[in-house]
Amino acid sequence: MIRLLLVIAVALGAIYLVRWFLNTPAETVAATIRKSLWLLLGLGLIFLAVTGKLNIIFAFIGSAIPLIAKQLPNILRLLGVAKLIKSTKSKAQGNTPPPSAQAMNQQQALTMLGLKPGASRKDIIAAHKRLMQKVHPDKGGSETLASQINQAKNLLLKEYEP
Repeated sequence: MIRLLLVIAVALGAIYLVRWFLNTPAETVAATIRKSLWLLLGLGLIFLAVTGKLNIIFAFIGSAIPLIAKQLPNILRLLGVAKLIKSTKSKAQGNTPPPSAQAMNQQQALTMLGLKPGASRKDIIAAHKRLMQKVHPDKGGSETLASQINQAKNLLLKEYEP
């Protein structure tokens, strides 16, 4: 008897949801679905934490690392570091001479720091700091890339010296 009541309740609930879905604007439906999914995610995390099975989440995150690594070039392109990494890879493969043997002109230095001609001293220093925070060797970055960024900054700041 209880099962029959549950089946009837589920059927009535499904009918109600279908009618609501058909009569509600798409924006409202999308917002409600989004909120419901976040609620389910939160309740699921709480349930896993209470039952001591939260390690499943960490296993999922670990399995997602290869997907993240595959998308890393796109992420770096969005951050504006892709050109710098490509140049470092080609230098590491021996396609070009080391940075000390290769002269950098002002246009290359501006491109390296992501600046436009006529950038102020403050802009140069800010761009240098921003890039060094991303590619510094102490944070797993490349020494070659860091030295190129330093070389670009020094070249651009020479015109501001007295």
